[in-house]
Amino acid sequence: MNKGNKANITEDDFSSLIDIHLKPVYNFIYRSVGNTEDAADLTQETFLKAWKNIRKFKKGSDLKIWLFAIAKNCMIDLFRKKKISVFSDITDPEEETDINDLLVDREPLPDEIFANAEHVKKISELLSSLPRIYREILILRYDEEMSFEDIARLLDTSADTIRSRHRRALILLRKMNYPKA
Repeated sequence: MNKGNKANITEDDFSSLIDIHLKPVYNFIYRSVGNTEDAADLTQETFLKAWKNIRKFKKGSDLKIWLFAIAKNCMIDLFRKKKISVFSDITDPEEETDINDLLVDREPLPDEIFANAEHVKKISELLSSLPRIYREILILRYDEEMSFEDIARLLDTSADTIRSRHRRALILLRKMNYPKA
């Protein structure tokens, strides 16, 4: 492909872009798919698609959101190939789930867990139990420190919907972390 079509970006510029965004993109994908091999492949695919489509990037737009959107689309393609539901149906947080019976440890509230590095393993276990749409919102909000508005743009929905799903995700985490006796 002709480098002139790449919106005047050099290989060095793109290399810097990869250095800055590789780990956050990989972490987002890994936390969403839960598999290191798929995460590595999807991360590589994300940056390959970014390079091929850099000329489509709108100057003045948020590069991080653009990369995460590419990553999200790569994951959707993988889920379709594997015939996995891309995003779980949104469930009523008031419903009882069997997972509550499996968790007995009394840890801090979900907001506090995210701030405390020693609870990373516990967070991963809890997050993997959430429906994918809730998990992605929490990852983007807390790991990637995206605003609700940025997450809404990335997931192509309203900021109010993202806030509502965020609240539901925290309710579910709280219920999973503090099961009824």
